[in-house]
Amino acid sequence: LTMIPEELHLRNFLSHRETDLDLRGVHLASLVGENGAGKSALLDAITWAVWGRSRAPYGRDEDLVYHGEEGLEVEFVFRMPYQGGDEHRCRILRRRERQGRRSTGSILDFQVEGDEGWRNLTADSIRETQSRIIAQLGLDYDTFVNSAYLRQGHADEFTVQTPTDRKRVLSAILGLDRWNEYQDRVKKRLSGAQGRIQEMDRRLSETEQELARRGEYETLLAEAEAQVHTAEARLADIQKQVDEINRVQEQALALRRQIADLDERHQQEKARLAQLEQQEETHQGQQAYYASMVEQAAAIEANYQALHAVIAEERAWGEKLGQAARLQNEKSTREQAIAAEREALNKHLRAAEQKIERIERAIAASRAAMERALSDLRGQIALLHERTVDPALQAELDAARAELAQLDAIAEEQALTRETLQTGEVERSRLIERNRQLRESMNEAKTRIETLAEAEAACPLCRQPLTPEHQERLLNEIQAEGVTMGDEHRANDTRIQALKDEKAALQPRLQEQERLLRARPRQEQTVARLQQQIEQSDVARERIAVVQAQVVEVEGQLASEAYADAERPALEQAQAAARAFQTRIEQDDYAAAARAELARIHAELAELGYDVDAHQEVKGRVQALAHAEDDYRELEKARVSIEKEAETLKRLALEIEAQHGRISTLENERAAQEAALDALRPTLAEAPRLASLLNEARQQEAVARQRIGAARQNLAALETLERRQQEMRIQRDELGARVGLLTELRDAFGVNGIPAMIIEHTLPELEREANHILQSLTAGRMHVRFDT
Repeated sequence: LTMIPEELHLRNFLSHRETDLDLRGVHLASLVGENGAGKSALLDAITWAVWGRSRAPYGRDEDLVYHGEEGLEVEFVFRMPYQGGDEHRCRILRRRERQGRRSTGSILDFQVEGDEGWRNLTADSIRETQSRIIAQLGLDYDTFVNSAYLRQGHADEFTVQTPTDRKRVLSAILGLDRWNEYQDRVKKRLSGAQGRIQEMDRRLSETEQELARRGEYETLLAEAEAQVHTAEARLADIQKQVDEINRVQEQALALRRQIADLDERHQQEKARLAQLEQQEETHQGQQAYYASMVEQAAAIEANYQALHAVIAEERAWGEKLGQAARLQNEKSTREQAIAAEREALNKHLRAAEQKIERIERAIAASRAAMERALSDLRGQIALLHERTVDPALQAELDAARAELAQLDAIAEEQALTRETLQTGEVERSRLIERNRQLRESMNEAKTRIETLAEAEAACPLCRQPLTPEHQERLLNEIQAEGVTMGDEHRANDTRIQALKDEKAALQPRLQEQERLLRARPRQEQTVARLQQQIEQSDVARERIAVVQAQVVEVEGQLASEAYADAERPALEQAQAAARAFQTRIEQDDYAAAARAELARIHAELAELGYDVDAHQEVKGRVQALAHAEDDYRELEKARVSIEKEAETLKRLALEIEAQHGRISTLENERAAQEAALDALRPTLAEAPRLASLLNEARQQEAVARQRIGAARQNLAALETLERRQQEMRIQRDELGARVGLLTELRDAFGVNGIPAMIIEHTLPELEREANHILQSLTAGRMHVRFDT
């Protein structure tokens, strides 16, 4: 892995408010500064941005936020090979926001720079994005702090770990995880191959059973062929009788078609008769209506003349209505002009009042702003006093760090205890599962013994009867296996109880360690808090003097009312204008010309004398006589059409009489055809019985032919099955060889195979290199040895 840092941007991270670090072009960097200056915080920022974790004493992300701020952010830009190709710039941005003591959300972005700018690799969740970052780096946090990054106070973390943990770290550094992937893939292939072997064994067994049925299929074929011959003879006899019935059915079908045609023609003629009768009834009603209109001729003509007289009167009233509407429009225009001038005065008055209100608010706002500024300054002084601390606080910080070191030692002891408990639990679970398998095997052995003890026992493999000597030998072998399995079962029970006792002895110790370590996060927070308070104390004292001088200046301005001097003259001017507008509105001092025109319009309306009620009464009489116009036109039409209706009625009477004759002729023809059809009905009654017999004979023949086909198909299938059996046996042998090869690969890729060999060859080289460096640094006084 090659990861070259280029840029680091911090906001509110530990002791850094706003820090930007540009490492481009730097090949070797050294961070130098006093204790608490924030050197280690820069490295913590890198690990927090990349893995979301940082060194102790900081625990939760909220504890990393700069004191008094609501969130933190770290952006880390570095260069590394991307997807096995050339180096690319990568950027990770991690942000955490909070309000008070409550966290409000986290953001993690991962990007890589390409030809078209930054390309986003961020996933749908923070967990998925973190997995992508670790996969791209090929390095997790624990491996990083045990290899490339030696944390302050933890330089020996790798050397003091257990051999198992050192082997795990070395595996991650050397990229041995791929051997686990290889082993998983081999296991999947091995499981698939073993499953296919089991499936082939089952299919081979089924094939043997099916091939044993050859004689049965040949017997079924001979029986089916005899049944076909019998069914064919019976079917030919019944078919002759059915052919005769079919001829009679065709004759009957022709008669039914003729009857249906006569019925259709009969319906058509009946419909024509109904149509003629309906026309006759319609013309009779029309003739009666025309006669009635002629009888009312005098009254219709009188109403017609009265209608025209009322219409002339309504037109006169309409002319007066037009003149009155014109005057009303002029009146409305003058009234609107008067109202507009009054509204304009009201608008000026409101504008003046609003200006007064704005100026008064501005004056009040100026005073309120100065009071808020004074309150803020006093609050700053109080907050700064809280940040000053007692010089004796350094001793408290040293004591807190000592307690935290004791808790770290307890945590290491707890890890060893958990590892012991976990190893014992894994072994106990394995032994319990092994005992379950042994019980099943012993039960099977018991069943086999009971089966062999029968008088006529058969061999479980070849199913042949056993001789007494063979039966006794098998019983002895099975009983010996049972004794061996029983001994193993009892030994496993003893070991399970021992592991249970060991767990019971270690559990109280683990609980005590957990109880003590519950104080660790609180102690880490205490160390961080005390360290930050000491750093901020000096800055707070200097700031108090500056803010106190600002408080004195603001208090003097408020006491002398030295604010809003420009607004006060404008306030007096706006108040005078508002009083003038109010006086004109109250005395109606506006729109004199419009008021004179309005008086003239009122006089002309009175002289016109338009009466709305009288006009409406005339309109009502017009509406009451509105039908007279239509009645007069209908009277003229009736005088012309009454003779034509009489001639039409005579013609319809003759057509109706002829239609009755045609209908009678069709009814006689249908009766003759129906008599001929009745003569054929006895013969047609035999058709269902013969059809049933024919269908039954055909089904018998079809069933017999199906049996022939099934028997022949089964025999052909046996031939195919024999060929397939030979192919499966060859495939089964090939799979057996493949299972053996995959088993060897599974063991080679396991923890005790190739990965173990690589680590065993790597550790001596690491030990030699470390001792070479220690020889130079300590003049031979220190050396290291890795025990595996």
